Amino acid sequence: MSETFEQEVLEQLKGSGSDISKPHKFEFYLYVAAKADADNAAAKMLVSGFSGAEVRPSAADDGTWLCLVSKTLVPKDTNLDDHARFFNEVAAALHGVFDGWEAEIVS
Repeated sequence: MSETFEQEVLEQLKGSGSDISKPHKFEFYLYVAAKADADNAAAKMLVSGFSGAEVRPSAADDGTWLCLVSKTLVPKDTNLDDHARFFNEVAAALHGVFDGWEAEIVS
C-alpha cells in the first residue's frame, strides 16, 4: 500500500527534526497552463482559507504559471490528505498539476 500524502508530510517533517505539534507555515504549489487559470486557482484558494496567493510565470520558463499559496497549520492536527485532495481537484479542473509543498522546520 502506498503512503498517503499526510504520512509523507509528517514523516518528512519529523525526519527533519520539526515539532509537528506546533504551527508551521506551509506553501503549496499548483501549476497551470494559462495566467487566467492561475488567477482562478488563487481566488479559489483564498476563499478556502489560504493566504499569500501569488501568481507568477513558472521558474522553469516553460510557459506555465505558478499559483503559490500559504497557510499556517499544525501538522499533527490537520487532515493533510484533505488538503492534497483539494489541490488535486483544483488542478484537475484547470488542467494543471499540484506540485507539492514546503514547510518551515519548527523546533
